[in-house]
Amino acid sequence: MMDLRARFPGSMAVLLALAAGAALADDAVVRAFLDRTEISAGEEITLSIEIAALSLDQAAPPDISRLEGFDVITGPSVSSRFQWINGRTSASRTYSYVLRPDGTGTLTIPALGVLVQGRTYRTRPITLTVNPPGTIRSPYAPPPVAGPQPGRSIPPSTPAPGTGRAAGAGADVRVRVEADARTVYVGQQVTVRFLLDTQTDILNLALKDNPTFPGFWAEEIKLPENLDMKRVQIGADSFVEYTLMKRALFPTSPGQQTIPPVTYQVQVRRRSSDPIESFFFTPTETVTRRSDPIAITVLPLPAESRPPGFSGAVGSFNVSLAADRTEARVNDAIGVKFRITGEGNLNAVTASPLPELNDFKQFAPKVNASTSLQADRFRGEKVWDYVLIPLAAGTQTIPPVAFTFFDPVARAYRTVRSEPVSIQVARGEGGVGPSLPSVSQSDVRLLRRDVHYLKLARGGLEDWSRPFHTSPVFMALILLPVVADLGAALYARRRDASTASTRLRRERRARRVARKRLNEARRRMSPATARAFYAAVAQALTGYVGDKFDASGAGLTHQRIEELLAAHGAPEEKRSAFHRCLEACDYARFAPSSSGPDEMRKALAAAEETLVGLERTLSA
Repeated sequence: MMDLRARFPGSMAVLLALAAGAALADDAVVRAFLDRTEISAGEEITLSIEIAALSLDQAAPPDISRLEGFDVITGPSVSSRFQWINGRTSASRTYSYVLRPDGTGTLTIPALGVLVQGRTYRTRPITLTVNPPGTIRSPYAPPPVAGPQPGRSIPPSTPAPGTGRAAGAGADVRVRVEADARTVYVGQQVTVRFLLDTQTDILNLALKDNPTFPGFWAEEIKLPENLDMKRVQIGADSFVEYTLMKRALFPTSPGQQTIPPVTYQVQVRRRSSDPIESFFFTPTETVTRRSDPIAITVLPLPAESRPPGFSGAVGSFNVSLAADRTEARVNDAIGVKFRITGEGNLNAVTASPLPELNDFKQFAPKVNASTSLQADRFRGEKVWDYVLIPLAAGTQTIPPVAFTFFDPVARAYRTVRSEPVSIQVARGEGGVGPSLPSVSQSDVRLLRRDVHYLKLARGGLEDWSRPFHTSPVFMALILLPVVADLGAALYARRRDASTASTRLRRERRARRVARKRLNEARRRMSPATARAFYAAVAQALTGYVGDKFDASGAGLTHQRIEELLAAHGAPEEKRSAFHRCLEACDYARFAPSSSGPDEMRKALAAAEETLVGLERTLSA
C-alpha cells in the first residue's frame, strides 16, 4: 500500500496538527521567525509571519513599514492551513518575505503589528547576525513564539529554508530592456523596449517607480490594452515574452548616457506541493524584478562641416512651398505655406524659414506642429502659415527656401530646397494717374549722385531805378496788409466758432458712433462676411479716435493713433490693448479664412472692452 504521507504531505501535516493541537481560544496568536539567524553579507533570508485564529476573515497582512536595514526582494507569498477539532474550525496563515540585509553586524527585526478581528497583535523582535562576506552559513535556528498572552503557543508549521521564494517561479521571471541602437548622434531616436520574460503564469504587475531618462528627450510609444505576447527562446530555455513599455528617446548632449533600470512588482502563481492548498486556493507570490542599466554612446554632431543655416534638426526630411493662388492684385492677401515633413524630432526648429521679401509685406507666421508614429519611429511635421501682401505689379517670385538637417544614416549634413513660387500681380483697383510701367522695389538701383544746375529764365532785365514809393502800387501795397488782416480776423473768428462747434459735436458722438459700428460688425459675424466684419471693427476703433480728437479717420496710422492717445493721457496698457485689437483686425482682413466664429466673438468683445476702457479714462 502506498505511503499516504509521501503522497499527501500537506494533508498529513494537517492531521498531525489536529492530533497535537489543543482547542484554540477566541484570541489569535502571531509569531515571526527566520529560516536562519546567522548569514554572510549579501545572502538572503526568509522572514515568515504566522497568524493563527479561529477565523481569518478579518485578518490584515502584517505591517512591515518599521522594517529598516533590509531590502525586500520578494513577497509576500501567502500560504494558509485550516483545522477542524471537535466540530470547531481554526486557521493559520503565513506571510513570507525574502530579505537582504543592508549591512553587517547584529541587526534586529523589530516587533511587527498584525491586525486581527479589530485587535492589533505584535510579534517578538528577532536578532540576526550578519557576518562579513564568505562566512559559512549557520544551521537553521528554531523561531521564538510571540503573542498577546504570554505562555500561549501553537505548534509551528516551520517552513523549509527559502519558503519566501516562489518555489522556482520567481527564478522564472525576469525584466530586461532592449535598445535598437547603442551608438547614436545627438538628436537621433533610440527606441527602447522594456520586456518581461516568464515561464510561469503572471497574475498582475505594477511599475514600482516612475521611470526617468536623464540626458534624453523622451516620448511615449503607446501600447495596446492587451500586452503583446510571443514565445522566445533564450539559450536553452523557452519563455513567454511581454512588452511592458516603449519609449522613443532623443539624446540631448554627447557623451556616455545611461538608460537607468526600471523596477516592476510582478504577482505570479506559486507552485505548491500541497494538493489541498492548490485545489482550494491559488497560491501567489509577488516578486520584484529590475532591469539592468544600458549604456548609450552619444556622438556629437560634426562641427567642422556644419552649415551656417543648420537649426539642430536630426533625421531625414523633405520641404515644400505653396501659395493658395498664383494670380493676385497689389495689396491683395496671399496665403503661403512652408512645410517640413520627415522622420525625426522637429522641436529644435524654431526660427522662421522664409526670409524677408522686398516686394511683399510679410506678417508673422502661424506655426503648427504635429507628430505621428510609423513602425515605432517618430515622424514630425511643421507648417509655417504666412500671409503676404504684394506691393508691386508684375511677375513676383518667392525664391526657393532651403532647410538644412543632419542625416545620421549618411553621417553628413544635407540641404533640401523647395521649388520657387511665381505669382502674377496686377495693378490694384482704383489706381490714380496714368498707366506707367510697373517697377518693383528690388529693381530700383541708385546709379550715381549728380549736381543739378538751375536754368536761367528767358528774357531781359527790367529797369527798377525810379523811386518806387511814389507809385500808386506802393500805396496799394501799404493798405493791402491792413485790409487783409481785418478780413482774416473776421474769417478766423467765424471759422473758430464753427470749428469748435464741429469738434465738440464729433467728440460727443464718438462713443455713440463707435457703438453703432460695432453693432454693424455684429450683424456681419459670419465666416462668409469675415472681411466685412473685421473692416467694421477696425473702422469703429479708428473712427472713435478720429471723432474723439477731431482727426481724419482716413489718415490715422498706428503711429498717429499712439501720439494722440499718449498726448491725451491714455495709459500705456490701454494703448497697447487698442493696438492689439487693431492689428488683429488687419491680419484677419487679409486672411479671413483663418478666423472662425470663436475668433470673431473674441475680437468683438476685445474691441468693446478697449473702447469702454478708453472712454472712461479720457472722460475722467
